[in-house]
Amino acid sequence: MKTTTLLFALLFFQLINYRCSGKQDIQESINNNPVRIYPKIVSVIPHDSSAFTQGLFYNGGKLYESTGLYNQSSLRVLDTNGTTLRKIDVPQVFAEGITLFENNLYQLTWKSQFAIIYSFPDLTSKGTVSYQGEGWGLTGNNSSLIMSNGSDTLYFMNPGFEITNKVAVTCNGTPLESLNELEYAENSIYANVWYSDYIFEISHETGIVSRIIDCSQIVAQEKPKSKESVLNGIAYIPSANLFYITGKNWKHIYLIKIT
Repeated sequence: MKTTTLLFALLFFQLINYRCSGKQDIQESINNNPVRIYPKIVSVIPHDSSAFTQGLFYNGGKLYESTGLYNQSSLRVLDTNGTTLRKIDVPQVFAEGITLFENNLYQLTWKSQFAIIYSFPDLTSKGTVSYQGEGWGLTGNNSSLIMSNGSDTLYFMNPGFEITNKVAVTCNGTPLESLNELEYAENSIYANVWYSDYIFEISHETGIVSRIIDCSQIVAQEKPKSKESVLNGIAYIPSANLFYITGKNWKHIYLIKIT
C-alpha cells in the first residue's frame, strides 16, 4: 500500500513538474526571442467595457466586433470613434472570433461547434456551418479561412469549414499554445495568446514566430479590471498600415503602429 501511495505521489509530482516546465519553456522562448518590438500608440478611442471582446476586424471605415459570454454574446458594428452603430444579440451561444471571407461574415462559437454566417455588409443571417472542436480565433487570407482552437495549431479551411491544411506554431522551437484571436496582414498572421500581453507575428507558411509585439505598456496604461480582462482583439487597416487592438472588457481601443 505504501509503495502504491509513493508511486502515485511520484507520478503526480512529475506531472506538476512537466506542466510547470512547459510554461517555463515557452516563457524562456519568449524572453530569448531576439526580435521584440514595442508598438507606438497613434490614438485612443472609447470602448464599451461590457463587451467581452472575442474577435475584431476592420472594413470600409468601420470596426466589426464579436463579444462573448453566454446570454451576452453579440455582433457589433463600431465607427472609428468607438460608437456602437449596430448590435446583433447572439444569446444562445458563447460567441468567439469573426472574419470577413468571400462576402460573408463568419462568427465562431466556443463549444457549440458551428459558425454563424452573415451576408455582408447588411449582416442578414444565412444559417450556420459546422466544425469539430472548439472555436477561438478566426481570420482569412485570399484563399482560406484560418482558425485557432486554443492549441498550438492553426487550421486552414474552405468556406465549408473543411480542413485543407494545418500549421503548428512555434516560438524559438517551442510550441506556442493558447492561440486566440487572429488577424491576417501582409502575409503574416498576428495572434493573441490567452493571458499574454504579447501579440505574436507568425509565418502563415511555417508557423514560426518572427516577431513579438510587446503590448505590456498598453496593458499597464489600460489597467484591466480583472485577470480575465486580457488583451484580445486585433484589426488591421491596410491603407494606413496600422492596427486597432483592445481587450476583454477594456475601456479603450488603441490604434497602434507596429514598426
